[in-house]
Amino acid sequence: RARASSRASSRRHPSSSKVPQFSRNRNKGMTKSTTVGQYVVSKSIGQGTFGKVKLGIHTMTSEKVAIKVLQKSKIKEAADVERVSREIAILKKVNHDQVVRLFEVIDTPQAIYLIMEFCEGGELFDYIVKHTRIKETVAVKFFHQIIDGIDYLHKTHVIHRDLKPENLLMQRRPEGWHIKVVDFGLAKVVSGKTWTLCGTPDYLAPEIILNEGHDLAVDYWALGVLIYEMTAGMPPFYADDPMEVYEKILSATMQIPSHFSKNLSDIVKKLLKTYQSKRLGNTKG
Repeated sequence: RARASSRASSRRHPSSSKVPQFSRNRNKGMTKSTTVGQYVVSKSIGQGTFGKVKLGIHTMTSEKVAIKVLQKSKIKEAADVERVSREIAILKKVNHDQVVRLFEVIDTPQAIYLIMEFCEGGELFDYIVKHTRIKETVAVKFFHQIIDGIDYLHKTHVIHRDLKPENLLMQRRPEGWHIKVVDFGLAKVVSGKTWTLCGTPDYLAPEIILNEGHDLAVDYWALGVLIYEMTAGMPPFYADDPMEVYEKILSATMQIPSHFSKNLSDIVKKLLKTYQSKRLGNTKG
């Protein structure tokens, strides 16, 4: 069974290696003054595997930022060190308006602080819950933004591997909500196939479940689950038993809601193809 990511869909249903020197800006750790570097650290706005995400305020500009706190005491295994190192390397590498921006990395004896863009709208997950389901016209707008970000990542050979509403944040712009792809803890730079078992159960592509080796096409599958979930208000493959969920995924057994337009239905069916080579968006198909 594939290992679920740090924020599995429980709300929806039920080393000898060293941490590399990421920055010369060192502090003695977060003290009671709740400051780190040039940032005043405020309330928690999220939770990750290795620590919390905090709201931060830049002391000179008053700009709001999100501070992802990676507690070194929780980064014990070699695999965890590799995961953190990989996430930071990818965030430093990417630069796109649809992908969360990393401003600075502060390395202290107790923790590593990732200073990132602040998205005041929170998770797309909460937006879906608030609206029960999103109107198709709005969902398609969001979907195009997400695709834009994923297409950029794929061109830089990065696969996200954990696309879900919890990993899509909303930033307010004059023209409306702007979606940002976040959380690269399971992302990887690849040039071909990889065999790591990872992801969140509801969004796993069949090839991950079967451990057949996967590539960029796993993100297209997750995009199919996303557009369905945004417009239906629930995931396409749902069951109380995770094994039953996997069975439905492997057979692509789902019901298309009657309110889906023909175009939306076609897109969902083409993205949720069990064979990677036939999946919409795959360069092989």
